[in-house]
Amino acid sequence: MNKILNYVQKGKGIGALWLFVFALLFSFWTAYNVGKILPQVTPYIQKIADDILPIKIENGVVVEPENTVKAFSYDIAGEPFSVVIDTTTNMLEEGERPTGFYLTKSYFYTVSDKQIRRQNLTNSIELPKQDYMPLMQKGINWTVGVLAVLGPVLMFIYFLIGVLFYAFCTGLACVLNKKDLTFKSKMRLNTVLFIGVYFIFMLFGFFGLNLSTLAFFCVMLVLQIVSVKYLKA
Repeated sequence: MNKILNYVQKGKGIGALWLFVFALLFSFWTAYNVGKILPQVTPYIQKIADDILPIKIENGVVVEPENTVKAFSYDIAGEPFSVVIDTTTNMLEEGERPTGFYLTKSYFYTVSDKQIRRQNLTNSIELPKQDYMPLMQKGINWTVGVLAVLGPVLMFIYFLIGVLFYAFCTGLACVLNKKDLTFKSKMRLNTVLFIGVYFIFMLFGFFGLNLSTLAFFCVMLVLQIVSVKYLKA
């Protein structure tokens, strides 16, 4: 604890190096999990493709399959997911529908959390029935590569903006504790707190307890007040 307080008060810089290291580790961890999870999903996508394809859209209208109704239900990660093609009608009838994708003659619908989003079919596209597994594997490899290369930079910028915001919020802790900290000290303090709280919230999420952004904000403010109390002005 004393080492952390000493770093906040007498350290150099604004903690950017620690943020970048955290962003690097976070991005590599994300890329690893994406590379591990997506291959488990691709067989489901191929199964859906085998069931519903071929599909051909010309000028925003489904021409294949024509005047056809197909309905499929899948179990993805323990949750039911529906895929329905109904080219006998232009629009879906009103009413609640299970989570999934719905295609009519002129519209594409997505249903999730009882919310229905409708999108016009404006382009021409043809999706033949074939093996898409090699294509999806290439997409996974590209995704993992982009996350590993660009992820650290993007996450560093995201983390830095977050720390800047909380450094500004530290003014409340300084007022309550009657302390006056330099900008760099505030940045170093919030770098330490941000990394620690972010990591703890990630652990909670890993065990299925997803806490809100408001909870993160409140925890940060409380820790700021407590931490500033032990810092020398």
